[in-house]
Amino acid sequence: MAFQSIMILVHCNGHIITDELMSSQFISEVTRYFEVNNCMTLPTVKQIILNLFIPFNGKSYTIDLFYRCPIRVNGLWTFYRCLTIQDDNDLQYVVAYAKKYEPLIQFEVMAFIREYKTTSDITWEYLEKQLHDSLDIE
Repeated sequence: MAFQSIMILVHCNGHIITDELMSSQFISEVTRYFEVNNCMTLPTVKQIILNLFIPFNGKSYTIDLFYRCPIRVNGLWTFYRCLTIQDDNDLQYVVAYAKKYEPLIQFEVMAFIREYKTTSDITWEYLEKQLHDSLDIE
């Protein structure tokens, strides 16, 4: 596997809009560029994206990544489908695919970043609810 690298545009916590032709578009107010290569792992890419958009504050975050894949070209219009990046193989495929079409399309990723709730937080919320419910005895 040859080393390949591309520049991608990352949208953060925006919207994925799908029209009646099943074409998708990424829209967000905050975007950044960075370079990704086919030797990176998915956790590395997620950490880079997290560093681009969230200042370090000691909290844990989870990131869901999507990319736009061109599915059809009709004259001057390009139609895209939105797909999920789930593992390292997906990331390598995305880089190879984007490299193939790089002169023709802008490669874009949508990152949905949300604060990660630990199991202890979830357990504590559950216990707190049980306590609250038990105090409402009539």
